[in-house]
Amino acid sequence: MTTQTNPELSALIHEVLEANLLKSGSRERAVAERVAELGIGKLPPEERDLFERAVLPILAKPLREQIAVASIIQRGGYVPRKIDY
Repeated sequence: MTTQTNPELSALIHEVLEANLLKSGSRERAVAERVAELGIGKLPPEERDLFERAVLPILAKPLREQIAVASIIQRGGYVPRKIDY
């Protein structure tokens, strides 16, 4: 069981949080913040389960694509001709 913060995982979580891919005030966001700060090993079993079910799938997808999709959803489904990264 990991008891230290993984710097790469922490950085990825911070990128996801900054992109608002986890809803503000949600349990998922709170758990992700705890993992970024304390590491996975500090989570109680129910929070670890939530992290694995709800947060890991978001972390596993390419961040640029998720940001593009979130942007499209925020614009009400409008898709521009070309998405430049």
